[in-house]
Amino acid sequence: MDAEGVANVAIKLEPVAGQPKVRVEIEDDSPDGFAQLSHAWTLFAESGKKGDPLLRGRFNLGEKMVIALCDEARVITTSGGVRFDDSGRHSLRERRPQGSLFAGVLRATRDQYHEMCDAAARLIVPSGIKATFNGKLVVPRIAIASFEDSLQTEIADESGVLRRVFRKTRVNIHEPLPGEQGCVYELGVPVVETGDKFHYDVQQKVPLGFERDNVPPAFLRLLRVLALNATFTRLTQDDANQPWAREAAGDKHASDDAIRTMADKRFGERRVSYDPSDPEANSLAFSKGYTVVTGSQCSAGEWEQMRRAAAITSAGKVTPSPKPYSRDPNAIPEELLPESEWTDGMKRTAEYATTLARRLMGVDITVRFTRANRQFAACYGARELTFEVGCLGRAWFDDVGSIEQDDLLIHEFGHEYSSDHLSAQYHKALTMLAAQLKHLAIEDPELFERFRAA
Repeated sequence: MDAEGVANVAIKLEPVAGQPKVRVEIEDDSPDGFAQLSHAWTLFAESGKKGDPLLRGRFNLGEKMVIALCDEARVITTSGGVRFDDSGRHSLRERRPQGSLFAGVLRATRDQYHEMCDAAARLIVPSGIKATFNGKLVVPRIAIASFEDSLQTEIADESGVLRRVFRKTRVNIHEPLPGEQGCVYELGVPVVETGDKFHYDVQQKVPLGFERDNVPPAFLRLLRVLALNATFTRLTQDDANQPWAREAAGDKHASDDAIRTMADKRFGERRVSYDPSDPEANSLAFSKGYTVVTGSQCSAGEWEQMRRAAAITSAGKVTPSPKPYSRDPNAIPEELLPESEWTDGMKRTAEYATTLARRLMGVDITVRFTRANRQFAACYGARELTFEVGCLGRAWFDDVGSIEQDDLLIHEFGHEYSSDHLSAQYHKALTMLAAQLKHLAIEDPELFERFRAA
């Protein structure tokens, strides 16, 4: 397919009757034919292709490897012909007006024959060339996407030594046919199976080892990232969780749109990152239908790129828990009421709260009153209970031991055991305190009558 001026390539492959062999013929119509016939048998002859990144091949070895596998083979081209068999190499007087013909017989089982047929069907034929396999057209494949970028390739220097350099090229992306594994292609020829969702057909030499069976990890990683940037809208939820896609999404070359779309597909549009500094915020987010993404669900690279692309926000910022004593400079300043301003109801409520804390929890607490007009009735922490007079109103404190007061006290005392309103530990504390309060009322009714009578 690299021959100058070629328009047609015909491949024939058939089993030899009664023998574990196959016969292969490949024919093209290049006007000049085989560039140099002696290269068919000269190992490591200087390749005319290795200086051009747009041609396949670099070691001038491929046809020798095929011929070495054959029991017999011949090459006929515009400059003559040669035959190889058990007795050696023989020149032929045949020649063709144009193009070249390779024909050979090699040992192969029927399973290997079918494997060869499958391999021929995997070719991506370049535009402008018609290829047939056993008389049937190798159907051209239409790329679903393509992009141009700088990728590593191999070009021979002035001394003929192959050097790896970066060069801008086009990459065509194809959907694998049923039964195919995603591959890296070099100019339409599959070279390395990746198992990815797509075929990557690189339109220049790709950096390959001598065996042509692998590419450098950094090359494959960059190829995957650039492919993700070109195809992220086509990925499903399952695709987004595949290793190749996640590796690409954790790379600095991934686009912001690709990263955000990957996050949408993996975690949904309503998502937050787990916030260790605000445990209750995580529970609040979950209760409101957010997916709370924890550290182990993404690699370090994925977290870095999601933050860069503003693809995720912490639960503490999306669903923050109430923070009565915020250090935010814009927060409402706290104004403590001195005891000299406490009403009789406030004094009795303070004594009632400290008594219940001692009887129900076995702890001594401090009670305070503020008038900052915050949006909460009370708060508890570090064994300090604060009532917000601006929210409750002074009259609320006159009915000591009311259902409303007991309800608020049980709620606040629960924070002796957990600061997280939505945790199982906090829920257990509330039920325990309510049960203890009932038993206390039964065992010591005079305590409650004393506060009411007062």
